[in-house]
Amino acid sequence: MKRLFAWVIASAMIGGMGAALAADLPVKAPPPPVVVDMWTGWYIGANVGGDWGRDKISSDGTPGFCSTTAANCITFPNGSSILSANAATFNTSLNRSGVIGGGQIGYNWKVNNAVVGVEFDFQGKSDSKTTTYSTVTPDPNFAAFPMYQTYTQTDRINSLGTLRGRAGFLWGPSTLFYGTAGVAFANVKTTSTFLQNEVDPPALLPFGSTVYSSTERWGGTVGAGIEWKWSANWSFKVEYLYADFGRMTSNVLLVQPNFVLGGLQGTANAAVSTHVYDNIARVGINYAFGGPVVAKY
Repeated sequence: MKRLFAWVIASAMIGGMGAALAADLPVKAPPPPVVVDMWTGWYIGANVGGDWGRDKISSDGTPGFCSTTAANCITFPNGSSILSANAATFNTSLNRSGVIGGGQIGYNWKVNNAVVGVEFDFQGKSDSKTTTYSTVTPDPNFAAFPMYQTYTQTDRINSLGTLRGRAGFLWGPSTLFYGTAGVAFANVKTTSTFLQNEVDPPALLPFGSTVYSSTERWGGTVGAGIEWKWSANWSFKVEYLYADFGRMTSNVLLVQPNFVLGGLQGTANAAVSTHVYDNIARVGINYAFGGPVVAKY
């Protein structure tokens, strides 16, 4: 009995000492939380929206050949050609609007609370508009025969793309406010038609010319946007861009026939310059391929 009691007392003492020693041992730290960087990496997406622009048109006319068989040319050298050139000198504008849609691809880097990146996008557009500008130019030599002119121009942008840098800051882990700037390119087509007449309408002796132009225009673009991630891979964005494609010039030869005596009465040249602008407002969706996993201590 005494031996049993001594064994119980010894076991209790040893257990107590073990618990005390265990309490003095350092506690192992829990594993660090794993943070997924939702912003760094490649992404691809699609966009749709609208665009609008106000193209500025200026025409500069210069007189050309004037036939010596025309009374206006005999009495007043280059008279008919000068009148035609004066009528072909003017300024006007054209308003465009349409629907735009396409896709984008890019790469982002997250640096602390900032995100920087680069993006390329390409869109098709349904953006075409025609304007008509009519004038009456007095003839200083023959007051009864002013120059009636109707000018018609159609501007169309078939496609547009940009290559831009992006930089912004995060508001929380999932919302990015950013600015963007870079280069833009577009396929721009214009049709310019002059119709001139020195006889009171209805036009009995019309003359003029039409010229077509199609070119790839390059310019600059700036804008801003908001992008929101609802998961590590998917995001939604709203974006505005302004693009300036500079001036494109078309040269038009105005031919003035002499219906009474035959042949040419005169010619004039018109250099039509169109400054093309574009505003784009669109929404888009992106799929990100994922970024590095960062252990945060």
